[in-house]
Amino acid sequence: MKTVLFFGFYDRKYSRTKVLKRGFGQNGWEVEECHVDPRIYRGFGKYIRLFLQGLKVRRKKYDIVLVGFPGHNAAPVARLLFGSKVIFDAFLSQYETNVLDRKMYAANSWRARKDRLLDTWGCKLASKVLLDTQSNINFFVKEFSLPQEKFIRVFVGADDELFFPAPTPEEAEFTVHFHGTFIPVQGIQYIVEAADMLRNLGIHFRIVGHGQESSKIDADIKRRGLEGVIERVPKVPVEQIPGFMAGAHIVLGLFGDNDRGLRAIPNKVYEAMAMGKAIITEDGSGIRELSYVAEMFLLVPPANARALADAILALKANSDKRLELGRKARAFFEHELMPRKMVAGLLAALGEQ
Repeated sequence: MKTVLFFGFYDRKYSRTKVLKRGFGQNGWEVEECHVDPRIYRGFGKYIRLFLQGLKVRRKKYDIVLVGFPGHNAAPVARLLFGSKVIFDAFLSQYETNVLDRKMYAANSWRARKDRLLDTWGCKLASKVLLDTQSNINFFVKEFSLPQEKFIRVFVGADDELFFPAPTPEEAEFTVHFHGTFIPVQGIQYIVEAADMLRNLGIHFRIVGHGQESSKIDADIKRRGLEGVIERVPKVPVEQIPGFMAGAHIVLGLFGDNDRGLRAIPNKVYEAMAMGKAIITEDGSGIRELSYVAEMFLLVPPANARALADAILALKANSDKRLELGRKARAFFEHELMPRKMVAGLLAALGEQ
């Protein structure tokens, strides 16, 4: 039996990691871990602990060593210990996330330079790098001067044991659901603006989560007097998200106006597909990498609250269309995005089948 070692400071609960681990197992691989929790071991100590744990496990022969996400800091340690068999699940650019999207610090700051260095060398040190869309691969190739053949596209998918079809109760209030981390790329302000446009039309909005823009969004809801239209739910464990989604008629994706969002397919879209929900999200190069997008989603222009409001109204008025979108999204998920299928594609790309 072939063996894959998941290595690093990755988030064990994150959907990306759970999908990959389950997919390897379903393809007949043994899955082992060398993991250090950065919430427990901080600073330089976490690197020492990871290195020492790696020294112990490297006595065994692994077919693949996969640095899980987030793993930019762990990729150099993995290469030092395991050599060229290391695969790096980059998933996103730290430089783009922190500097271009969240604007946490200036592009010429030492932190920005550190992020660029981690992005670049994390990829250079790995034999192959995993990203979630071809659009993101193209960004990495151009931004960090890396070869196209270095990368493999692996869609994110969703935890199919947590997210599965759940029909909306017929008597339920018409509900539009969003959950997220309140970062700029998500464009939550456009959801609030759309809710304002639809405030007297019997539509209940639910926005779940907390993050960078929480205060700004909550202030906007209060300023517009939308407390009775938008239900705000603070951050909850991911295990509770399917319960909120089950009662929704529509699930919302991304709406921000930046390159990162246009190249992305967010977790929430995959999760809604797994649950067979009608989905509205922004049109971009990332979402169009999924086949049959016009049959599975209602796409709207980015940063356009009016278009979002019109799309919500259109689906509210057409229950058959909502059900059709949900059925086709679930069918595509089952055919293309289950963990076994996606990891089988990865193994084929690596020549491991």
